[in-house]
Amino acid sequence: MGTALVVSLGIMAEKDAWLAILFGTVTGLLLFFVYVALYRQYPKLPLSGYIIEILGKPIGWPLALLYAIFFIYGAARDVRDGGVLLVISVLDQTPLIVINAVMTLSVAYVLNKGIEVLGRTALIFLGILVLSGVASNLLLFVSGVVDFTRLLPVLERGWEPVLETTLTHTYEFPFNEVICFTMVLPLLSEMKRGIRYGVIATLLSGFVLSLTTVMNIAALGIGIAGRATFPLLHTISLVNIGEFIQRLDLLVVLSLIIGDFFKIALFYYAGVKTAADLFQISDHRKLIYPVGLIILFVSIMIAGNFAEHIEEGNFALISVFLIFGSGLPILMLIVSTVKGKFRFNSS
Repeated sequence: MGTALVVSLGIMAEKDAWLAILFGTVTGLLLFFVYVALYRQYPKLPLSGYIIEILGKPIGWPLALLYAIFFIYGAARDVRDGGVLLVISVLDQTPLIVINAVMTLSVAYVLNKGIEVLGRTALIFLGILVLSGVASNLLLFVSGVVDFTRLLPVLERGWEPVLETTLTHTYEFPFNEVICFTMVLPLLSEMKRGIRYGVIATLLSGFVLSLTTVMNIAALGIGIAGRATFPLLHTISLVNIGEFIQRLDLLVVLSLIIGDFFKIALFYYAGVKTAADLFQISDHRKLIYPVGLIILFVSIMIAGNFAEHIEEGNFALISVFLIFGSGLPILMLIVSTVKGKFRFNSS
């Protein structure tokens, strides 16, 4: 989820943003099954491999190269997101390039140790994130700042805003980003268990995002939640129990940076593996630090300021991420299925 937790996700649907996120989760789950279907057809090949297998080398190789660029771009956007979050919330005197460099180098170091190390590290931090989330929600309730009547009436403007928000925002972000896992799926030792965990992770992610939006609106009201750059930080800053338990926004920032770290790592790894596969580099770790420099450079040059970064991100969601995350995988599944039936009929 990463930075999806901290932004105003689905807020175009106003009070029904939480509902748009749940619908986005359902469509995201359907998209995950598209990736699974391709994985079942080519269990030993990553995305970059079966693109060439399905479309042929003249079309598949350049397209796979575009995917490598897409993954690097996604990693750079997430580095910039994390850097901006830290600058705005706690490190306002630190240059953005320094924060981005530290984040990129940290991810590169873990990836250089291997994808297994990344997975074990994620398991360790998952417990911390769960405890942090549960504690934060409980403290919000105890503080008495949550008013669920702010969510009423449900569907005040009908279904149209919810469905429109689902198709234009909550489906694309963050569920189109699951495309990164197509570079990891061939490494699974047990296909069925991996797919089952993927389904559970998708559903839980959608639930957590929807719950977070509910808490933001219930605590802040739709006006503030819709205008705030990072509504979750505003929400958690309201916690004040006996003038003793307060300023939990720093804990939330830490949790969000942890989530962003692993999101960066997935895009980063997918970009490196795709490039190594295309250029037939046996040890992909040789590309980790060179690609890291590219990610760092792009994260700085991607936008002149935060407003421009957000505007570009909104455009990328309905164009770049939609094409690479949904359009092309669905097209490849159709072509692969038709080719398979044609070969079966010919035989």
